[in-house]
Amino acid sequence: MQDQQIDQLFNNLKQDKTQMALAEQAENALFTNDEAKKNTFQTINAFLDDYLLNGRHQPIEQWLTFRFDQYPDIWESEQEKIETANTIINTIERLTVNQVELEKHLNKRKTIENFYQKKIDTLAEEYQLNSTELAQEVDNALSDANRNYFGFLTGQEISLPMEDEALNQKTIKRAKLNAQLNLMGWGLKSVGSRLVNSFLGKKNLSHGEELQKIISSAVDTAENKGVQIAVSGGVVVSAKKGWIKDAFAGLDKLEKVVGKAGSVLSRVQDLTLSVANGWDDVRLFDRVERGVLKATDVAAEKAKFVVAQTITNLEQKADLFLRKNGAKLGAKIGATVGSLAGPVGTAIGSVVGGFLGEKVGGWVSDKVVKPVAETAKKVADKVIDTVKDTAKSFVSSVSSAAESVVSSIVSGISSLFSW
Repeated sequence: MQDQQIDQLFNNLKQDKTQMALAEQAENALFTNDEAKKNTFQTINAFLDDYLLNGRHQPIEQWLTFRFDQYPDIWESEQEKIETANTIINTIERLTVNQVELEKHLNKRKTIENFYQKKIDTLAEEYQLNSTELAQEVDNALSDANRNYFGFLTGQEISLPMEDEALNQKTIKRAKLNAQLNLMGWGLKSVGSRLVNSFLGKKNLSHGEELQKIISSAVDTAENKGVQIAVSGGVVVSAKKGWIKDAFAGLDKLEKVVGKAGSVLSRVQDLTLSVANGWDDVRLFDRVERGVLKATDVAAEKAKFVVAQTITNLEQKADLFLRKNGAKLGAKIGATVGSLAGPVGTAIGSVVGGFLGEKVGGWVSDKVVKPVAETAKKVADKVIDTVKDTAKSFVSSVSSAAESVVSSIVSGISSLFSW
């Protein structure tokens, strides 16, 4: 009976009705109102359009700062504007470095767990932190992010227990689960993106082939990084305008702890990495469509990104806070990894990813967007089954947790349709 109940919930996640409800929930969590949603997409559109026209032909710092000059009302100072631009650029640059380093590491037949542990140890040594405490905080943050993501997808926060094993192995398992949960959301992205199609503004078909080449290019090309920087710039402006809910909320409470300026840049890092998450999805499905990547391998590829993203967030947060405040913050820096892991953090990754998918279609052609959307939906359905089987295996193998896990999963069924 337990297996049937779990099957029911996860099978419901494949249905258009459920995905439409999730898409609506994501947008309600993300935007203040319909006008804010329209303004956000038009702003992102303007940034991306101008980057393809002008930005890639000049230094990226110069171009992004010039774009930010168009919104003088949102900056507290010239310094904040410049630091925001630098933060976006540095975050994407650092993420790219970690993605390339991880791939080289794996090509030497070394493990992803080993790569992660070395990064933690290096960071701990640089800032004179306890590496075990730091690793534990990161693990906790990923666990919280997964629980929140489950809550978003099923209507009920669910914590799947992990076996008693080495900390870095548990963390990588959580990262892989996070990747799967992200891909599960692609059903709602492909459906949800159509809900906002009317707000996308003009479509510039002249950039179609150029954008497709960028999507298909190597991860460390200047233009692949430039597109992410451009979209991040549009998202940050929209957040500063107040169109994206709570992106910069609660900063006054943090001012005495880490400084308001640092907290603003921390949120900028979170928004930038969420954009990178959505862009990574688009690139993955394009690779499947071109036959470069098998659909069955998408989840493993996505897990690599999640690990690189987690490490990048930790490195950037450490650089932002610890260089100024010293090691007095201790291992608590790890907790900032999940600072946008709640409803807004979950929603922005999904909705921005959906927007990018729709934008690719608008600029390339239906011949591109339809196959990619179909591929994304098929991968999402497969991953839903994988996570379903994972949940069922935990229920059957961990008897003490079985009742509570089943209760949580089943209670999500009614919650999905009460939104």
